Amino acid sequence: MLEKLRGMAVFASVVRHGSFGAAARELGITTSAVSQQIRSLEEDLDVVLLYRSTRKLSLSEAGESLYHAALQMVKSAEEGRENINQLKAKMTGMLRIATSTEIAHGFVIPALSRWLAEHEKLSLSIISCTDTPNAIDNRIDLTIVLENHSRGISLTKIGQILLASPDYLKQHQAISTPKDLFTHAFIADGEQASKNLEFQQDGKKFSIRMNSRLITDSQQIALSLASSGHGIVKANELNAKSYIDDGKLIPILADYALPSLTLNAISSTNEQLPTKTKKCLEVLMAYFNQ
Repeated sequence: MLEKLRGMAVFASVVRHGSFGAAARELGITTSAVSQQIRSLEEDLDVVLLYRSTRKLSLSEAGESLYHAALQMVKSAEEGRENINQLKAKMTGMLRIATSTEIAHGFVIPALSRWLAEHEKLSLSIISCTDTPNAIDNRIDLTIVLENHSRGISLTKIGQILLASPDYLKQHQAISTPKDLFTHAFIADGEQASKNLEFQQDGKKFSIRMNSRLITDSQQIALSLASSGHGIVKANELNAKSYIDDGKLIPILADYALPSLTLNAISSTNEQLPTKTKKCLEVLMAYFNQ
């Protein structure tokens, strides 16, 4: 099909210019290649499209009919290309961002709110997800995720903390150093029942292995279990903020630093980005640099 469409475009150029040579120059191919395209098109349709003489080319009845269709095809292709160029150059169309609910509430919406108000022709679709989706299959322009490493564009660092409920801390032994954690229940937000907690203090790094009876793949569930008094949980500061503000959870071992997470913005392609995607990244970076 693609070859047939190419042949129709070549045919339209030949008729428009009145010669194989002029069409070849416009299309950037050889005259013999133009001739081959026309011959293949005629063979495929089983008709004569052009009457050739030493002085000029003239259309057959079938050729005249096809020429109008070929012109419309070329026009539609050019309009489609122009529409794409306009989308790339202007803040129009749909911008799709995949991220978690917490990141959307805490960062994406506050960062982009003013920018969206300034560009009313731009539509925004925020897809809530916990895992990184297939950007191509889901037509995602940007994926914004919290990870323990940097990739794409790193927007900011977010700390991690240990938390427990006030009731839990009252009913169990005091915690003043990481070693005290051995006697406490730990809620793991992952698939492994055993977790290593990495700490740093005064430039020194060390880890403590924690065994968990309660395990979940959702940090919100882990935070809910901790706020109900079932143990200690490790969480990022973004997810933990509302629990701390409400007094449901209290940070512990604040003098011992846990590894920070990185908020990454990952584009769906390494190719040239549309203007709306580039501008969105610029707005996000400016927001986090303030």
